[in-house]
Amino acid sequence: MNDQTVKIKLGNITNLSDARFAAAAGIEYMGFCFDTNNVNYIPPVKAKQIIDWTSGCFVVAEFGNQSINEILAITEMLNIDIVEINNHLLPTDLVEIDKPIIKKLDISLFNKESLTAEIALYSNKVDAFHLFASHENNLITEEQLKEICANHKIIWGLNTSSKTIKAIIASYQPYALNITGGDEEKTGVKDFDELNNILDVLGIFEG
Repeated sequence: MNDQTVKIKLGNITNLSDARFAAAAGIEYMGFCFDTNNVNYIPPVKAKQIIDWTSGCFVVAEFGNQSINEILAITEMLNIDIVEINNHLLPTDLVEIDKPIIKKLDISLFNKESLTAEIALYSNKVDAFHLFASHENNLITEEQLKEICANHKIIWGLNTSSKTIKAIIASYQPYALNITGGDEEKTGVKDFDELNNILDVLGIFEG
């Protein structure tokens, strides 16, 4: 792990190239999407093969609208470190997950008051919030996002690129940045230019 103040989560990993890059670069978290409705879904068996070939990163299981039983089964099968949920499970349901939890929130679905209420509802049950937006929303202000980042552990998934990172960190100071993995050009061949640019901006060693 690196000692950079802002951590990195490389999510939606679907191939060994991304996972090896994450491990070599000292990226803190690598995420695998087990939501079958997501284009980045990876079968648990394939994820296990990748995880077994890497070390040094915390492994995050990224779930969609799945039941507690399915979440627990995959988490146990892969010996997952952290669970990320993106569904409507109630805070009382989360006590069954004996792992640190990230609550993913699509801020485009909220207004200022409802986002504040949602975060307050889950704040004592989860370890971090992953903020993203499926479409533009002008109801959430810059000031509110700054306040959320100041008071909670926030994984920032909003418009994150090598061109925006410095401004994001300066303005919001999130706990971590979420970056999405991508497909290989062919097995074992992957273009890491953008990810290398991001790490270079942050002063993190590229593997």
